[in-house]
Amino acid sequence: MEDDYTLDWSMTRNERYCLTQLLKKIKPTVTIEIGTYNGGSLQVLSKYSQKVYAIDIDDNIKNKLQGQFDNVVFLIGDSKTIIPKLIKELQEKNELVEFVLIDGDHSELGVKADIENIIGYIPNTSLNIILHDSFNPYCRKGMKAVNYNANPHIHYVELDYISGSFEPDGLKNEMWGGFAHIVLLKELRKTQLRIHQSQKKLYDIAYIHSKYFIKDRFRFLKPIVRLLRK
Repeated sequence: MEDDYTLDWSMTRNERYCLTQLLKKIKPTVTIEIGTYNGGSLQVLSKYSQKVYAIDIDDNIKNKLQGQFDNVVFLIGDSKTIIPKLIKELQEKNELVEFVLIDGDHSELGVKADIENIIGYIPNTSLNIILHDSFNPYCRKGMKAVNYNANPHIHYVELDYISGSFEPDGLKNEMWGGFAHIVLLKELRKTQLRIHQSQKKLYDIAYIHSKYFIKDRFRFLKPIVRLLRK
């Protein structure tokens, strides 16, 4: 399977397999990708989708990749500005958005904004949203900060659809990868939504051994240190 794709693909083998199989099954009419980078995931999205909107802040992406895909529209700029306009346009044109990959701004606020803007779309059929790097603490905080229950079209949220990995490297000890999965349906949800975290124990163990745990503790202690110095 990997030999079929020539562009550098910044995902683990299980993430690649999961994404490919989802796209094979759904065969989206319209797909939105937030964060294109080297075009690794875009080559798969393009293969299985009728049309793809690829959003990236780097203006070199379009020049580098647009000649390789005949069904991709490149939108260059800040996703927080582009997505609301795009969603409004797609809704008005009744374009059938069936798949979204969010893998752009990896800050807490950036992830939260991208999710909230995307779920403003009211689906006419099922809409599957995959969020990369759900194992990263900053991305995960952004995902958890969204009020999913406010949207009755959301029927399923799983932060550990695919588990991420702990990357020990001296003092870095970083956490990356993993897929979160959100499903929107045309039908309205009738019950309270549960946010699933099926690998929370694994996440918690990795977190307390990571650089993020040390940073968060230091951030919490800084105001106390300032008070003691007064």
